[in-house]
Amino acid sequence: MNLGEIKAVVFDIDGTLYRSQEYERHLYLMIVKTISWFTGLDIQQAAERLRQEKYKHRTVSRSVEAMGIHSRMFFDKLAEHVEPRKYIAKNPEAIAVLNTLRRRGYKIALHTNSGRKLAEKVLEAIGIGDNCYDVLITSDEAEPKPSQEGYLLCAAKLNVKPSEALYVGDRPEVELKPAKEMGMKTALINNQSSAAFIDHNLRTLEDLLNILADRRMHT
Repeated sequence: MNLGEIKAVVFDIDGTLYRSQEYERHLYLMIVKTISWFTGLDIQQAAERLRQEKYKHRTVSRSVEAMGIHSRMFFDKLAEHVEPRKYIAKNPEAIAVLNTLRRRGYKIALHTNSGRKLAEKVLEAIGIGDNCYDVLITSDEAEPKPSQEGYLLCAAKLNVKPSEALYVGDRPEVELKPAKEMGMKTALINNQSSAAFIDHNLRTLEDLLNILADRRMHT
């Protein structure tokens, strides 16, 4: 895999920059309760409706849209009740990797299907400040993955071509396949896949520092 031309790294957030089963359970319950609030369904009905829609649409964003709920309104309401700091610890590894990549000259974007309010709460819990990245793209700015809109916006905001970016995520079909289809390199973390659209399987975020050479070596 030739990574010499890479100028930017785009990271998914949830499941990529941190992992917390406790937060996943908390978030799922709050998602179901928020669906219940918007639809009038009871909790069990809302959970079943979410299960049905996710089977068809794969992501929460697209699932709630299919229920007739505007995704931005949904995530704004969700963010009011979700408390990431209670369940997510600071991640020194993620902070160090982002800062090292920026020192090496790479541009950094964060790309999530969550709304901005919730994404900022999660980043605060991880300990990632806006000095760790250049661009944050949420479902407030672009259609959620697997739509390519957010990927294109990341590239445009970073002023790079898609072929000059490496996308790091934990969901092969939803995140990495669309990235590959538009010309980005891809790296899968916290998961394993031999799919053709996966360029690299990472054991840890620090593996990025081994597979990405310092840009100064290519200038």
